[in-house]
Amino acid sequence: MGNSNSHHAYELWTDERNVELVEMLRAGLELAEIAERAGRSTSAVLGQLRKLIPLGYRVRQGGTEEMVRQLLASPAYDWRAPLRARADRANQVYWDQQMNELLRQGWEQARSLQEITETLGASELDVARQLMRLGLAENCRETVERLGCDPAGTLAGRLRLAEDRAGAAVWVLVVDDARGTPRIPVGVGEARRGRRHVSVHLDYDTADLTLDDILRAHTDTGADPGEVTASITERTVGDLAIGASTDPARITTPTPTTGPVRMAGIVDLDEP
Repeated sequence: MGNSNSHHAYELWTDERNVELVEMLRAGLELAEIAERAGRSTSAVLGQLRKLIPLGYRVRQGGTEEMVRQLLASPAYDWRAPLRARADRANQVYWDQQMNELLRQGWEQARSLQEITETLGASELDVARQLMRLGLAENCRETVERLGCDPAGTLAGRLRLAEDRAGAAVWVLVVDDARGTPRIPVGVGEARRGRRHVSVHLDYDTADLTLDDILRAHTDTGADPGEVTASITERTVGDLAIGASTDPARITTPTPTTGPVRMAGIVDLDEP
């Protein structure tokens, strides 16, 4: 089940996209038309609809669309509440439009990072990642230079690590079995035609952000995050790997281990 115009198939469901989804549902559009307008498959839209249902609700098989339409029939229904609850359960932040605007204001006014995190209820790393997604900061260093940070916190630790490894050439991100990434051909060393993402980054921050977005896109399709393996490895010219993260989606500083690492239980799953 799907459509041929899935040009946004593996993009993240941002708050703006969720607003559009809710407006189309309340306007009475059919699921196929919603999928067409959203540039997603119908299965991807249904997967997102499940996240608009409060945690703990029991929905009969095939009844997701009907349940969401019933809930949205009430103008008072807070459809963001289940999204926030799921994000909170996964130790993540649901960035709505108001939060993004407050973050932009904090950046433009160069407020302290401590003030911004307290206002938004987000960690330093959450704020730094979102600033990068919004195109306001290029990396964590730019965030810290403008807003400051906790000297004993995550961002400070990352900057110290970067200084210690100033001679590093690149960071290589490898992600296997994430939906939305390219399929690899079966051949020497490949027992099956799985999916693999490989990208090269100038710093750990951009590699980490890319991984975070890949994992979010993977779970937005309703897939299990435990299916994915990933590594972020520091490479210098002529050297073997000298660092890879044990948990790239949550790690504060890379640890000296090599090879892909099984990612399990680090992002939200829909209720069964």
